[in-house]
Amino acid sequence: MQLVDVPNCPVDGAAGSVRYVGVQDAYFGTQGRWHYRQHDKTGHLWLDPRPADLSTGDLYANYYTHATESPAATAGLWQHAIALALSVRLGYPAPEKTGILAKLVSHLPSVEDAAELEVMRIPASESGRLLDVGCGGGTFLRRMRAAGWTVAGTEPDAKAAARLAAQEGFPVYSALEDLVQEQSQRFDVIVLSHVIEHLPDPAHTLAMLHSLLNKDGRLLLTTPNAKSLGLRIFGASWRGLEPPRHFNVFSPDSLCQLLCRADFHVECVRTGVRLARGIWFLSYLARAGGRELEITRPPAHRLLKLAGYIFQLFEAGVVRLMPHSGEEIFCVARVGCHAGATSK
Repeated sequence: MQLVDVPNCPVDGAAGSVRYVGVQDAYFGTQGRWHYRQHDKTGHLWLDPRPADLSTGDLYANYYTHATESPAATAGLWQHAIALALSVRLGYPAPEKTGILAKLVSHLPSVEDAAELEVMRIPASESGRLLDVGCGGGTFLRRMRAAGWTVAGTEPDAKAAARLAAQEGFPVYSALEDLVQEQSQRFDVIVLSHVIEHLPDPAHTLAMLHSLLNKDGRLLLTTPNAKSLGLRIFGASWRGLEPPRHFNVFSPDSLCQLLCRADFHVECVRTGVRLARGIWFLSYLARAGGRELEITRPPAHRLLKLAGYIFQLFEAGVVRLMPHSGEEIFCVARVGCHAGATSK
């Protein structure tokens, strides 16, 4: 695997000190020990050195987006609670039959947060043209097509892209450049759900996405948070690092800075606890020496499950006092760089 040195921050070019040394991939088994640098002011983390390209060979051979995803999940307590929260919060259809427990669970702040991010906080009343960058197995494309959107996707995994096109009729491009070269497509919403951290040149990608948005269109992003409580607790074992696939781990400040440099106006940036329970569990196992955790998917002991729930509830309380402490950043940006991003 060829490597390229990245001594300076990919966002603003500033020098950074080495923060984590010799980090291993505890989740998908990629060989090597990796180092992260950190920006002294924004907290942004970046891999140095990093792989020289984004081939799906060594980096993504066992990655979960390569797996076939089922179009329909078995209904259960969690799914019913999510559907109820979506109905109340964003106007989506409510499930026909729900139990009392599901109704109670649906009102938990962490469940409401998770429900809204199932649709990237897009209200049911909206429709238009939507692009999902890095659409994987097509879960989000299916969900938004069912909600009335005209959808398209990009996916570098050629097999996944071909499967979605052949079996479900989704227009899926293997590279964002192919879509840009058509010069005929514009979108009302572009989604990057846990994608920007994988990009070797996120500024270049944002410039292309800028050209694909309609005048009033918006960009919706989620990504791990370099200021999260989980990172403070677990350090190099934190699930959000994921070397060597996560080239950049953004803080809210560094993400806003990058978007503004790409001529986007950041409308809203916030952090949430949707992933806190799973991040706690996997980070705990990684710190204990676990390997290939996302491949083997070890069962959780009851006490570990309970601890994960407690951590999620605790972090939800912390976020109320320290808004940028959640495990995941959610950001809304529109064309045109202006001051005035809000944290909500």
